[in-house]
Amino acid sequence: MADFTETSISRNAKRVFSTPIADVETFNTVVEAFKNDETMNIIKNVSSTTYKCRIEYKDAAGEDAGYILFYGASTDNMNNMASLLSGTEAAETAAGSGGSAVLDAEAYHWLVKFTCTKNINIEGKNYEDTFTVTIGQDYMLISGFTYDATRDVIETWADAQAALA
Repeated sequence: MADFTETSISRNAKRVFSTPIADVETFNTVVEAFKNDETMNIIKNVSSTTYKCRIEYKDAAGEDAGYILFYGASTDNMNNMASLLSGTEAAETAAGSGGSAVLDAEAYHWLVKFTCTKNINIEGKNYEDTFTVTIGQDYMLISGFTYDATRDVIETWADAQAALA
């Protein structure tokens, strides 16, 4: 009978920000900075994006009538749909005549995930480290990396980003 042979070590590291990123513009600036950084020598590809908002509906008496969660692929997509879904027609369709809609600023959620590859040289031998990096409003996660050098270079980069403190 054949045995399994270990082919890699997969590790995760999470950085929880002391304060969540305050707004989507700052978030997008951080994402672009990571995406465009060349000092880490990491090949990066965006694998998924999520921009979420929540619109709450109240009936004419001010009672809860429901809510809608919208998941978009970009800031513009999220903002355009939030505007549409909080308009008078949508509010009255959801909550009846005299109904209103409110954008729940506390329920915003932004998340971008990258698939990444970094070449590592250890004692003259080259290795390829493949992993994912997720940047959210309140954390950054490195998933599936093998080598300390990968985590260290990303941590050094994150230390230089004021929004990721």
